[in-house]
Amino acid sequence: MNHASIRAALAAALVMGLGLSALSLTPVNMTSLPGPALDYSGPVVIRKGGTYRGNWQSLNPKIPVITIATREPVIIEDSYLRGRGDLIRGFNVDLTVRNTHGYGLNPQADGAYPGRFLAVEFISNLRAENNYLQGTSGMYINTFQGDAARGQTIKILRNKVQDVDGRYVDGTGRPTGSRYNVQAVQLNHVVGVPNIEIAWNAMVNQPGKSAPEENINLYESSGTASSPIRIHNNYIHGAYAVDPLKDKAYSGGGIMLGDGSEKDLSVVGGYIEVYRNQIINTSNQGVAIAGGHDQHVWQNRILSTGRLPGGEIIPTANVGIYMWDIQGGARQSPPTFFGNSVQDNLIGWTRFHGDGKSWYNNLWTPSCTSATRSVCRNNRASAVDGDTERAELALWQGKLRAAKMLVGPQKPLLGLKN
Repeated sequence: MNHASIRAALAAALVMGLGLSALSLTPVNMTSLPGPALDYSGPVVIRKGGTYRGNWQSLNPKIPVITIATREPVIIEDSYLRGRGDLIRGFNVDLTVRNTHGYGLNPQADGAYPGRFLAVEFISNLRAENNYLQGTSGMYINTFQGDAARGQTIKILRNKVQDVDGRYVDGTGRPTGSRYNVQAVQLNHVVGVPNIEIAWNAMVNQPGKSAPEENINLYESSGTASSPIRIHNNYIHGAYAVDPLKDKAYSGGGIMLGDGSEKDLSVVGGYIEVYRNQIINTSNQGVAIAGGHDQHVWQNRILSTGRLPGGEIIPTANVGIYMWDIQGGARQSPPTFFGNSVQDNLIGWTRFHGDGKSWYNNLWTPSCTSATRSVCRNNRASAVDGDTERAELALWQGKLRAAKMLVGPQKPLLGLKN
């Protein structure tokens, strides 16, 4: 280790305080790996609350880059992370991650897939703001146990997410052709939590470089009647199978609501508002209401040519928005599927027959009935071509300027090697 590297490692530890213990302090600089050419220290464990900044990596898929082992509030900011497994992992955390770059590396382990940018469970509070994620398997948030009266909640705001990747690989790092279900953001069993917001994020997936399920998935998760979960003003482009030309069973897409069990009203998804998002070319669906109650989808722009960037037909291109009580929640006692709506959306979703002829399959709403007290109305159809899809990014960028929103890390690159 050279003197500059030692100073960098010691400076990071001093800034962060006594709460950090190093699993390895040997910086490894491998410019062939994703991410800027920095001196990276090895994986760390945070054992004390505080603010932490640095550049860390883990080349072992079983060891997270950062493990949080404290209930005290932790802030990770202005940092660069890359790893073959999870970048940030913790249980019982109060966590803020901001202005941080995270790069998922090929795990190069049989039966493994790229790690999460963050995987946190039994959380009391979470804020993920102005981060950049590349080649990770996204953000996984399982079970909220915070105190809403103290303002504790979940905020996922103004992040740039590139190529959410759940592809399994073999020991040489080659994709096996199958995938694990991963998402840019998944809430799992986050029940009855007010003030949750997922907003102003850019989520872009490229065919052949990514394999998400949905971009946003709410599994057995809910807000409250007075404070629903708000998913708004996100730009979502792309959701593709491992092999998007051959896979005819891929069911991933843009935003999935009401996922999970529909047997118990205390668990089923509900009290969610999805509005003013732009969802482009996400294969099976743009937005789905597959179960749950009091979920409202309005004023979104949901568009797809049903083709890959090279013009090839996506065989799993399906429907713009669906409302389908898949598990029969409306027949439960008491019912768990009711009070949903799809209104005032602009939709143009191209689907193809086997002979290559196309039609617009904008809506499929078999469960939007008076019996379920659900409403589907005032949705407008739009023709779509490649120019239409491309214009959506410029439209979203105009919205950012009008709202004075800055997306992604707002700090300059620091510590780049000459």
